[in-house]
Amino acid sequence: MSLTDFKILDYNKVLKSYDLIKSYIFRTAIVSNKKINQLLNAEIFFKMENQQITLSFKARGAFNAILSYQEKNGFLPKKIVVQSSGNHAQAVAYVAKNLGLEVLVYMASNVSPFKIDKVKELGAKVVICQERSEANKLAQEKQSEGYFFIHPSDNDEVILGQATCALEIFDQVQDLSAIFAPCGGGGLLAGCYLSALAKSPKTKVFGCEPEMANDAFLSLKNNKIYSFTTSPNTIADGARTLAVSNRCFNYLKKITEILEISEEKIKFWQEFLSNNLGEAIEPTSALTIAGIEKYLQQNPQESGKKYCAIITGGNLY
Repeated sequence: MSLTDFKILDYNKVLKSYDLIKSYIFRTAIVSNKKINQLLNAEIFFKMENQQITLSFKARGAFNAILSYQEKNGFLPKKIVVQSSGNHAQAVAYVAKNLGLEVLVYMASNVSPFKIDKVKELGAKVVICQERSEANKLAQEKQSEGYFFIHPSDNDEVILGQATCALEIFDQVQDLSAIFAPCGGGGLLAGCYLSALAKSPKTKVFGCEPEMANDAFLSLKNNKIYSFTTSPNTIADGARTLAVSNRCFNYLKKITEILEISEEKIKFWQEFLSNNLGEAIEPTSALTIAGIEKYLQQNPQESGKKYCAIITGGNLY
């Protein structure tokens, strides 16, 4: 997809996707914490996607991609291939196991051993590559062998599935000033934009990205997609993507802003959230509350309003 032929997905397709997957996923909770509200002087609502199937929001896109394939073709794909830093692979492997499908997963060598084991436990075949770029290339090449390739973000059905997260948020919390989501490949942010555009156009959409993995920030700054040559060295493993796709870049250009977050802030907020919410919170998820803190420090006049931080995953080890 080029930058010139981009067309925003129809919101009705978000609703259709939700109807397709809602019986397979959890409608995850919204929680708030008095201590955090007082600390940041705002009403913070956490969308607990760490409670989702396979402990991340990725189940939404995985179910939608595979069930949409079935709806379009009249049958399920016989074999699926993905490349992933962990959560996308787990989600696709879970869906495939429940539907009796074969899955091949390419992962970079710096992926969490815990996540690799989880993918294997779900029955997927895992191939470890030296670099993320090699995993990307090999996964895409498998399409010529009849594999159904599901990219973790550069896929309309995946984006529509992720959009159902924000769809739920707007039904659960009224009058949100802004939604904050981590930025890895950009699929969740694209989905948040789609739902906000239709359900709450006044709500700002912020992406939160590690300073150490700021390809989306640099891409927007220079109006040209920036790509890392090797996986960025950030604790937020869900944001170690090499680059955003043209598809997602077009959506990122429409959101409010990408906020860069330091490694120190990611580590601080991961521990703080885990202790105060009493649940396993991935480092990537901590980007969102760190983003709210940074935004309010830069815009003190925006204190006291309602903000939502998406807790994208709980696969910690």
